[in-house]
Amino acid sequence: MKRLVARSVEGALLRYQVMANIVGTLIIPLFIFTGIKIFTGHCKLEVEIFGVAHGYLYIVYLITVGALALRMRLNILWILGMCAAGLLPGMTFLVEWWVVTRKIHPLLATVPAVQSAPAG
Repeated sequence: MKRLVARSVEGALLRYQVMANIVGTLIIPLFIFTGIKIFTGHCKLEVEIFGVAHGYLYIVYLITVGALALRMRLNILWILGMCAAGLLPGMTFLVEWWVVTRKIHPLLATVPAVQSAPAG
């Protein structure tokens, strides 16, 4: 719990990873229920529930993307990719893995001062 509320790069990274997994998990049943609703007319309540939940949590996800991007000074293309990933089923898992392994961890390894520097 302490890492989740930490005001460091690690805290921002953990918050981003948690929100990416939540948003990615919610959008999958949303797409399934939307398909069922389109083809059969059923599952209207499920689409509304998952749609509202995903919508509000997507906003929180965008805030965590922004916080991580500001702390790590990410390129606009990385930021846009991270934001767009929350709109396609399964993409948040792939983009989260890609950003963390290809961008964040190498940056943390090359700049050890970023890890321990307090934000603010």
